[in-house]
Amino acid sequence: MKRWQMNSIATAILLSYSSVSLAAEEQQNEQADDEQTEVIEVKGIQYSDQKARMMEREKDQFSSVVSTDDIGNFVDQNVAESMRRLPGVSLQRSEGEGKYVTVRGLGPQFVSVNMNGAEMAGAGEDRKVGLDGIAGDSLGSIEVVKTLTPDMNLNSIGGAVNVKSISAFDRQGNSLKLKVQDSYSELREEHSPKFTLDGTHLFADETIGVGYVISSEERASAVNEQRHHSTNTYRPIAQWQPDVGVATGDPVIAPYQVETRQEVADRERDTLGLTVEFRPNDANQFYIKGNYVRFADADVAYREYFRFDTASYDHRGIFAAQMPGIEAVDGQWQVLPPTSVSTEPEVVFVDSQTKEFVVADGELQHQYFIQESEQKVKTFNIGGEHLFGDSFTFNWDYSSSKAREESVDDRRVQIRSRDLLLYGQATKDEVFYRVLQATEQGTLPNDEGYSYAGHSLAGFEEGDYDSSDQPSDWLFDNMFLEDSIKIDEISTFKADLKYDFDSDWLYYVKAGFSVSERINEVDKNRWSFVPSAAGCNGTYEEGSAERANCIAALNVSQADIATPLADGGLGFSTELPLNSEFQYPFIDNAALEYLVSIVGPTKYAATGYDGSDGVLSFESAASDYTLQEDVSEAYVMAEMELLEDVKLITGVRYVQTEFSSTGNMALSNDEFAVGDGDGAALDIFVPLPATSIKYSEFFPSAHLRWEATDQLLVRGAVWTSYTRPTFKQNRAYAQFKNDITLCDNTREDDRCASDNDVWGASALDIQDFVLSADNTLELGNPNLIPMTSTNFDFSVSWYESENLFIEAALFYKDIKNFIVDVSGASLRIDELPITLPVGQVSEFIIPENTKLKDINYTLNGDAASVFGMELSYNQFFESGFFVQSNLTLQSSEAELDPSVRLGTIALPDQADMMANLTVGWENDDLSLRFIGNYRSEILEEIGSCGTAPANVTLSDLHAVDVNNRELAQEVFDAYVDRQYYESYPLEHCKDWTDRYQQAIATLDFKAKLNVVSGLSVYFDAVNLTDNVDLRYYQGNQYTGGKVLAQSEAYGRTVQFGVNYKFY
Repeated sequence: MKRWQMNSIATAILLSYSSVSLAAEEQQNEQADDEQTEVIEVKGIQYSDQKARMMEREKDQFSSVVSTDDIGNFVDQNVAESMRRLPGVSLQRSEGEGKYVTVRGLGPQFVSVNMNGAEMAGAGEDRKVGLDGIAGDSLGSIEVVKTLTPDMNLNSIGGAVNVKSISAFDRQGNSLKLKVQDSYSELREEHSPKFTLDGTHLFADETIGVGYVISSEERASAVNEQRHHSTNTYRPIAQWQPDVGVATGDPVIAPYQVETRQEVADRERDTLGLTVEFRPNDANQFYIKGNYVRFADADVAYREYFRFDTASYDHRGIFAAQMPGIEAVDGQWQVLPPTSVSTEPEVVFVDSQTKEFVVADGELQHQYFIQESEQKVKTFNIGGEHLFGDSFTFNWDYSSSKAREESVDDRRVQIRSRDLLLYGQATKDEVFYRVLQATEQGTLPNDEGYSYAGHSLAGFEEGDYDSSDQPSDWLFDNMFLEDSIKIDEISTFKADLKYDFDSDWLYYVKAGFSVSERINEVDKNRWSFVPSAAGCNGTYEEGSAERANCIAALNVSQADIATPLADGGLGFSTELPLNSEFQYPFIDNAALEYLVSIVGPTKYAATGYDGSDGVLSFESAASDYTLQEDVSEAYVMAEMELLEDVKLITGVRYVQTEFSSTGNMALSNDEFAVGDGDGAALDIFVPLPATSIKYSEFFPSAHLRWEATDQLLVRGAVWTSYTRPTFKQNRAYAQFKNDITLCDNTREDDRCASDNDVWGASALDIQDFVLSADNTLELGNPNLIPMTSTNFDFSVSWYESENLFIEAALFYKDIKNFIVDVSGASLRIDELPITLPVGQVSEFIIPENTKLKDINYTLNGDAASVFGMELSYNQFFESGFFVQSNLTLQSSEAELDPSVRLGTIALPDQADMMANLTVGWENDDLSLRFIGNYRSEILEEIGSCGTAPANVTLSDLHAVDVNNRELAQEVFDAYVDRQYYESYPLEHCKDWTDRYQQAIATLDFKAKLNVVSGLSVYFDAVNLTDNVDLRYYQGNQYTGGKVLAQSEAYGRTVQFGVNYKFY
C-alpha cells in the first residue's frame, strides 16, 4: 500500500491556538446582543447581493455564494458562467460557452463538483465536471467552498462547488416563477429560445415541502477556430540544396499542420428537478432530491486542413547521415564517413528572418464532420436527519449520480488534394498559409527553378509539383464513422453522528463515515478507412446498382460531386459556410449523406474487421477502457469555544482509495501497404496488463472563527486536502500518434519512413523493420498518486451596513507530488511507467531499449506552492448607483524532476490576476449595469527541458577495446546523442512548447425593467468586446517569438427575456 506524506497536523493545531491568542489581545470589551433575525426590506440587485453575503456569513467554511435571486442579475447561461463573477473563480470555455471553472488559480481537475452535497458524475476521461449542461436559473443557490472541514469530501485542493436544488423550506413559502428568453448569435445569425418554470409549495400544515423546476433551452452557436491540429508538433526545417545534398541557412521551427475550423452547434438543454421534504416533527426530517439534465449537441464541423508535414524533411536523418556508424580501423574504433540522406527533403524555401517557408509535396484536406451526441446526467439523494433525546443527531444520505453520453452515427467525409507547393508563416495570432499558384512560382521557369518573392525555390523544376487547387484535383479518399458510449457512475453512502454537549466551551463532537464506488467506461466503435474496390465488392452483390454507385464514388473529385447529373456528375453543390474564414468551398450536406449512405456500409470489408471476435476496428479497440475506483472514508471533528466569540472547529479525515483500470496499446499507419494493396494498412492493438494501485492518508484541519464585532468577522484555517489524477492520466493507456515510422536496418542507410514511397514498393514485408525512435507516444501513468496540499487561509469580512461590504482574504497552498502533463520527454521503452507488451507485436520489431524522443505523459512533480489575495468591495448608494467588484492576485511556483524540467515553473492553469467589476444603477422599476471580467494569461502545458546528455567525446570511443563492439555501440550512441544535442538544442529543450492561454477581458451589458407587479423584461448584450480566446506556444528565436496553438472567435450575442412571478 502506498501512503501519501503526512501533512502538518502539528502545524494546523499550532496556528489555531496562536490565532486565538492574537484574537484575545485584540478583542474589544463589548457584548453582542442576542441573535435576531434581520428583516431585509430592499429588493432587486441589492437584495440579491445581501442575501448571498448573509449565506456566506452563516457558513462554517469560508465560501462564496451566488443566491437564486442573483443568478438572473447577470447575462450568464449556465452554472459555470454564473460562477465566474465570484472572487477567485475563472472560466474555461468550450465552443463559445462556459463549461469548467477554476478556483484560486487551480484548474477544473482541482475542483470537485457536487449537487446537494453529492459528487456529480461527468462522462469522459477527466474528473472535471462540465457545468454547461445545467441552466443557471434552475437552482436554489451555488456555493464555492474554499476551506473544507473534515466532514466534507476533501478531494479538492482548489475548492468545492456545490449546486443546491430549490427547496420550499429554504424559500419559506409558496412561489411560482416563469422565465422566457430569446437570444441571437451574431456569428450564427440564428435565434435561441429558452424557458424556465420553477416553484415551491408547502402542504399538510407546512410539514411537507415540494420544490420543482422545469427548464428547456435551444441554443444555436458558431465558433470560428484556427489551431495547430491536435498536436504540439512544430518541426525545425532549413532550406535544402539538393544539388549539393546539404541544408543551408539558419533553421526555422515551422508548423507541422494547421487547421481552420468552424463549429456550428445546435444544443438542447433540458432540466428537471424535484425536491420533496417531510418534516413531521422537530426531531425528524426526510428528503428525496432528484435532478435530471439532458444535454443534446448536434455539431457540424468544417475543417480546412493544411498539411506541411507530408513534405519530407527528416532533420534527424540528415544529422544521422553525417555519422552513419562505426568500424574498427587500425586497432581503434572510428566513425564511418558521411553518407547521402535516405529521404530527399522537400523544403524548397526558408527565410530565417521572416520565418516564411515553402514546402513541396504538401497536402490540403477538407473534412466535413457531423456529430450528434446526447448526455444525460441523473443525480439522486435520499436521506434524513434524526434527533435522539437532547444530545444526539444522526444524519444519513445515499446518493447516486450517473452520466451517460452517447453518440450515434457520427460521420465524416474527407476530400484531399496532394502534391502541392504550400506557403506558411506562423505568428502568435494566426498561421498564414496558402497554395502557391503557378503565377506566384516565378514569371518563367529557368535553370534556377521557380522563384517566390524574389527568392529561389532551389532544385525544383516546373512540372515537379502542379500546385493545383482546382476542384478536379480534390478527391474523396477517407471516411470516418463512429458510435460511442461514455459512462460514469458514482454511488455513495454516508452517515454522521453528532453529540451536543451541555458545556460552556465544548459545543459538539461529530463522527462519520462514507463509502463510494465509481465506474468509468468508454466504448467506441470507430472506423477510419480509405474507400476501396475491395470494400465495395465485399459488401454489395455483383451487378447491383449499389456496387456500381460505390465503385463510382471511389476517388470521386469535388468537381464531379458538383457537376449536374445530366452532365455525368453526382448533382450536388459546394459552398462556403456562413461567416467562415475558409479559402475554399465545401461540399454540401446532401453530398456528405450520399457518400456515407453508399460507402459507409463497406467499413467492415474495407478495414478487414468483421466484429466476430468482439473487435469492430482498430480505432475502436485503441480508445476503449474500463476503470473502477472504491473509496472508504472516516472522520471525527469537534467545535469548541476558546474565548468569547472565538470558535474552533478541528478534526481529521482518513481516506483510502483503490483504483484499477484496463486499456490497450495501439499503433497504426494507413500510409503503409503491408499486404494485398488497398485496405491492408498497418493497424495493431494489444491489451495492456491490468493495473491497480492502493493508497491512503490522514487529513487534519483547524478552522477558527472570531466574531470581533457585529460587523466584523475574522476567519483563519489550516486544512489539508488532495486531488486525484484524472482518468486519462492514471489509466492504462498507450497510443502511438500519427502514422508510425519504421526503419529498415537491413540497409546501409538505415532508411526510416512512414509510407511506401521511400522504398519504392507497392507492398512491404516489414518483419525485419524496427520502430523508429522518432515516433510520438501518448501514455497513461498508473503509478501516479494524488497530490496533497496543506492550505493556509485568513480572511476579514466587514459587513458595515446593508449598503457596504468589504472583504480581504489571504491564502497559501503548499502542494506535494503535484501532477503535471509533460510533452516531448525522452525515455527508453523499458523505463516507461507502464509495461508495454512489445513482445506481442509480431509484424515488426520494437526493441525494449529504444529511447523514444517524443513522449507525452503525466508525472508527479516534486512540490508546488500558490500564494494569493482576494479583495471584494460592494457598495450601494442612495442615488441608486452601485458597484460590485472583486480582485484576486496570486502567484505560484512548481518544481519537476530535473530530467523533465530544470528550475521552477508556474503551476499550470494558474492566473496571476482575476477581476470582476459591475457598475450600474437601479431604482424600483429599472436597473442598468455594465459587467466586466478579466483574467490574465495562464500556463496550460509545459514542454520537456531536462538535463543535457552526457558529454561523451570521440576520445571515449577510441578508448573502447576493439573486441567489445557492444560497448563501442553504446558509447557511439551516447556520442551521437551529445552531438545532436549540440547541433539541435531546440529539439532537446522544448520549453518553447510551453502552451499559454492569452489574457481575456470581456464586457457585457444588462438592462431590466419592472413593467407591473410580478412582470419584468430584460435585455442582455454579451461579449461586447468581441473577445477571441487565444492559445499560443512560448516560442523562441527559431519561431520568431510566440506562435499559435489555437484561437477561437465566438462573436457577440444579444438576449431578450420576460420574467413573471405569479406569487
